[in-house]
Amino acid sequence: MPIDFSDNLFSGDQKIMFYHEWSKKTVQFKAFDISYSETITNDWEEVALPRRINRSYTWSGVIRKLSLGWSMPAWDIVEAKKNLAKCSAMVQMMYPMTDTSTNAITGGNPIWYVGFSNLIHGEGAERAAMGDKSTMLAGFPDNFSWNIIPEDGFIYDDGDAYPKNIKVSMGYTILLDDTEDFGWNEADKKWEGPTHFPWYRSDLGAFE
Repeated sequence: MPIDFSDNLFSGDQKIMFYHEWSKKTVQFKAFDISYSETITNDWEEVALPRRINRSYTWSGVIRKLSLGWSMPAWDIVEAKKNLAKCSAMVQMMYPMTDTSTNAITGGNPIWYVGFSNLIHGEGAERAAMGDKSTMLAGFPDNFSWNIIPEDGFIYDDGDAYPKNIKVSMGYTILLDDTEDFGWNEADKKWEGPTHFPWYRSDLGAFE
């Protein structure tokens, strides 16, 4: 009997996890065909000064964004339906909270949490853990891109078409806990931020 070995990604905690603060719901994906990158930007305010060669620059903060993509191949019709449902859930979570009687938008911005093993995790955690949002990375999605892979075909059920493979990607702006000290100690020149920020321990041989 054929076996779907990609299920081992779930059992081995190789999964991408999203937690939606407003709905208190979690969506999980197999970490299959991963693409992952981050952009860390130093934000400087630039001011032109009259009759000066150099402009004035004032540092105002660090902006951290990540890009994450993965594939969702379907082993059978059950998984094909579930994949489509998970994509629908991701889109729904991008919409705001509304008042049931007036349909007016209420509340603040929707906060998400994302986790992926030891690569994407909260600033105070060594790795992301399922069911524990404190170990996941807070932020919000800038976009969510959804693409059917047409050459892989479809699985049909009662006339409905379900893609055999879906490729998704998203941009994500990271929000850090600003009660933490992210910076360098002026006295002893040591890193004062969380030990596991942003990916791994800062005391394991990076600096000579």
